[in-house]
Amino acid sequence: MIRIGVLGTARVVPYGLIAPARKTDGVKVTGIASRTPGRAVEFAARQGIERSFGSYEALLETKDIDAVYIALPPALHYDWARRAIEAGKHVLCEKPLAANARLAQELALSAREHGRVLVEAMHIRYLERLRRQRELVAGGEFGRLLRIVSCFRAPYTPMAKNDFRLRFDLGGGAALDVGGYAASCARYVAGGEPEVVSVRHKRSSPQIDRWMRAELRFPSGAEGIVEFGFRGLYMPRGDVAVTCENGSITWDKDGLAYEKNGKSIREPIPTTSTYRLQLEAFAKRVRSETSNALPAEDAVLTARVLDAMYEKAGLRLRGTLETP
Repeated sequence: MIRIGVLGTARVVPYGLIAPARKTDGVKVTGIASRTPGRAVEFAARQGIERSFGSYEALLETKDIDAVYIALPPALHYDWARRAIEAGKHVLCEKPLAANARLAQELALSAREHGRVLVEAMHIRYLERLRRQRELVAGGEFGRLLRIVSCFRAPYTPMAKNDFRLRFDLGGGAALDVGGYAASCARYVAGGEPEVVSVRHKRSSPQIDRWMRAELRFPSGAEGIVEFGFRGLYMPRGDVAVTCENGSITWDKDGLAYEKNGKSIREPIPTTSTYRLQLEAFAKRVRSETSNALPAEDAVLTARVLDAMYEKAGLRLRGTLETP
């Protein structure tokens, strides 16, 4: 049994971890920590968790917790993931793994040195239609990849004025909130690491991006677009579309839609909870079983794309001092 403790009481915890854990053999959420003790007690009672802790340190010191799920603002991921690893815990950390690529790389090295499993909770990468799309592109039957568009926009995301996503010091901005989905999916389907050619962006405050659109170039010569945002006058969208020499592959509501040599084809693909698949993969990695859990190095590569976008946009990297 892998006993998991949770750092933070964020909205994602019930659907991102607790519900999947109830359906995953050999995994149990046994502790929840908050810096507000009363909040931890209330959360534990509501979610049926055995123990609550009034500090993150107290949970990490507990010997009968094997792994930690980190559900804190992005700027806190590095410090608490590092502490968890050093305390001998395996770590499943909500995306992004860290506020910038340098910090993500340090975490990956620390996990390797301590022999701990470190996985970024990029749940969308366990989507079956995404895996199938990559398989079709890599298989070559559609010909050479010419263009990929990865877009994740959520313009109606509700936020309070003090929401961490609007605060530079907590790792705010659309890139670290939804941009990781777009960048990670583009990298995965294209099968390569892109160069960021140019960036357009809009801000909600001097250092907080609310929308970005980047033009990419992959080593194969394929062009790419990565677009994301959480506020703006545009329609919600979340998909990956590719254009190849012999046709195109796009997402639809039931799976994938192909245009190949002038013919239209639809392939229904059953959906499974990506959060459950992610947790199962993490548990298998902890047990040293064959697993498709994302290696920490994959998170580093996604962070490099986001860092390059910030630099092209003239914005400071998260995890650095804010410009006055």
